[in-house]
Amino acid sequence: MRILRARPLGTDSLLAVAVGLFLFAGAAVHHGSLGDRPGPFGLLLAAAGAVPLAVRRRYPRSVLIAVTVLVGAFALAGYRATLGRPDLMIAAYTVWARYPVRQAWLPSLFAAAGFEVTMLVGDNSNPVGDTVIAALQACVIILGHSVYLRGLALHATAERADRAELAVVEERLRIARELHDVVSHHLSVISVQANLARYVFESAPGTARGALDTITGTTTEALDELRRLLSVLRPPHHEPGEYRPQPGLADLPALVGRVREAGLPVRSRVTGTPRTLPSGQQLCAYRVAQEALTNVLKHAPDSSATLDVEYLPEALRLSVADSGGGPRGDGNPAGHGLVGMRERARMYGGEIEIGPREPAGFEVVLTLPYPDRIGGEPK
Repeated sequence: MRILRARPLGTDSLLAVAVGLFLFAGAAVHHGSLGDRPGPFGLLLAAAGAVPLAVRRRYPRSVLIAVTVLVGAFALAGYRATLGRPDLMIAAYTVWARYPVRQAWLPSLFAAAGFEVTMLVGDNSNPVGDTVIAALQACVIILGHSVYLRGLALHATAERADRAELAVVEERLRIARELHDVVSHHLSVISVQANLARYVFESAPGTARGALDTITGTTTEALDELRRLLSVLRPPHHEPGEYRPQPGLADLPALVGRVREAGLPVRSRVTGTPRTLPSGQQLCAYRVAQEALTNVLKHAPDSSATLDVEYLPEALRLSVADSGGGPRGDGNPAGHGLVGMRERARMYGGEIEIGPREPAGFEVVLTLPYPDRIGGEPK
């Protein structure tokens, strides 16, 4: 079956041969029954009705018209197909499986009208046979159109999947650039502290010991960031000037201030005992808050928002909620914003919940385990 699907022209050629043999076997003289064989011309004309099927996928409408003409010529020449005309049905099915209604109805109407006229002129028509043919034609149209609709749905699904995959790739590239800033910062700190320790190693041992302790902590954080950096794609080309220090939890008040200046009332609250988090986690929390507040501005500009930061015993919990005071679209589940939130949370072992809340509004909740809790046990 895979070979046949990979070679549509060969498959349709085999189909044309099979249908041609079927028509050849069912050909009969006028008013004759199965076995009343026509002459060589009649047999050749009967089998010729299947020839256009070899290119039915390339020229569906032209094939339907050509088959209709050959069927009419066969009937007007004084012959009949005792086993039916599958060539006409297959050609009609192909048209309805490949085209929308507005492009399929005209050649189908020509085929139906041409078939009926030639049957009447050739005196091959009968009420029972016409009823059966009409029913078969309706079934062919319904089946072909359902295949067309299914193809559209599969195509749309594939496009959505491609867009989602592209969004993930683009977001990973952006995260890679941001992680580059974090790692560069760590290395700069290590360099400064190492030089300090070298210069004061003999004159101020306490200061040197403190610098070495700082190097130890910074190195651990840098290694964690490098491991995460390896899990995403780096951009192949970048400009050195495009990198800049990235924000963290300490920058959330400034973010809230900018959003307020844009016209959205925001209430900010911090609970629990604050603790120092690695730069990467802080950046993750900041970006999620930024994206969530931006979405409130875009989709619910007449509402108010709350930004809560909770330092729980084992994790940081950040939530952004709005009161639902404005219209909100359904959004695109494969959009860059939602994809970015989920990618960031996943990179640091966190979870994110996005959805409506009761009685109204929308909420984004990010839970980030502390570095010594990632993996379920203290490191």
